[in-house]
Amino acid sequence: MKRINTLIPFLTLTLACVTTSAQSLRGAWIVCTRDLELRETLIDQFDERELVLRNEYGIRSSVPLSEVLFVVRNEQAQVIDSEDIAGAPMPEPSPVRLITLSDGQVVRGSIIEPDIPDELAISLIAGRNIHGEAHIPLERVLRINDQDTDRTVGTRNEELRDDLVVTRNGDRIVGFVETVGPTTMIDQQSGGGLEIETARIESILIANELEPEPGVYMSFSDRENLRANMVNYEAQQPITIEVDATSLGLNDTGNSIWVFDAGSLQSLIVIEPQTRVIGLSDLKPTSIEPTGDGDWSPAPTVSGQSVAHPALRGIDLHSPVRVTYALPEGASRFAASFETPIEQWTDCVVRVIGKSTTGDTVLFEQRFNRESPTAELNVRIPSSANELVIEIDPGENGPIQDRVLLHRPRLLIQG
Repeated sequence: MKRINTLIPFLTLTLACVTTSAQSLRGAWIVCTRDLELRETLIDQFDERELVLRNEYGIRSSVPLSEVLFVVRNEQAQVIDSEDIAGAPMPEPSPVRLITLSDGQVVRGSIIEPDIPDELAISLIAGRNIHGEAHIPLERVLRINDQDTDRTVGTRNEELRDDLVVTRNGDRIVGFVETVGPTTMIDQQSGGGLEIETARIESILIANELEPEPGVYMSFSDRENLRANMVNYEAQQPITIEVDATSLGLNDTGNSIWVFDAGSLQSLIVIEPQTRVIGLSDLKPTSIEPTGDGDWSPAPTVSGQSVAHPALRGIDLHSPVRVTYALPEGASRFAASFETPIEQWTDCVVRVIGKSTTGDTVLFEQRFNRESPTAELNVRIPSSANELVIEIDPGENGPIQDRVLLHRPRLLIQG
């Protein structure tokens, strides 16, 4: 995917069904573009080139997909249960598994007998259909999870030196996984080989590196996460995508055009080596200092741990404080919404400062009180800045009831 030099998305506005009252945004999406703006919107349609959005007044706008960082739902869709799948019954005793690959994709399927020992063979399921046999080298597999017990499967592998097998009764076996099929062979770290029925295994974690490939990744309510070469989405219509068949080990044995139920799409994330967005909550403060005449301040707490993207988490600054974060290399923009819960004595000044070896740059400063309880911020970070400081100074009422909430604080990383 080509790098886009400008940070301002190109928008084409057209009017459609404009009314004087706002329509419901129930089921709306959150779209984050390269300028770190967040839009809560409906999506009428999209393909591999652009998204067509519609706001609550019926006004449509189109955004090139090359300007999008991620798209996530505000609401969770229902998970498709294995008994709803059409087609041949799943081979027994293997249950439906979630398989996380080293490129970040997550697929579903039942494990079958491999042709060669060091590959994983699965009967791939997509939506409600079976799409053929996939043969994937074990060196490209991160995790194999039991769908019925793992509801939080993701694309990030645990840090492992050796492979780990966890059985349904909680036993943990460390070693080297040699083969995975109806039975799994493990060369144990403690010595000796072990053969165990895969049906007795809850999860297999393989000590490979996560190496995401650039592209457009789409996740669905059945917890698949697929890299799409082509996509056709229209509201309330089945979703058609073309998967990267080679990366899924399908080759000539399966279908690369997959169809999902309308409403099953959960998120769309564009992965590009040169541009990404992270949440400020991903960073650990390097220092926390009280301001005013205080001698201690509680550490910031992170809210919204279960949101669809880390950039949507919040941070609670409980009292007058100066919090410093070391900026990742390439941090170029910071955006957030600020809110001060108003109580009787609330009055404080909030500053955001970019610090560097050559001096400080005040990126934002505002007094918060009953007349001004909220603010929006979206600013460039000086290229020389290596730290971001968020500072709450108590106002004329002293350090009392000066609590500040950061909603969706996020950083754009480039280069």
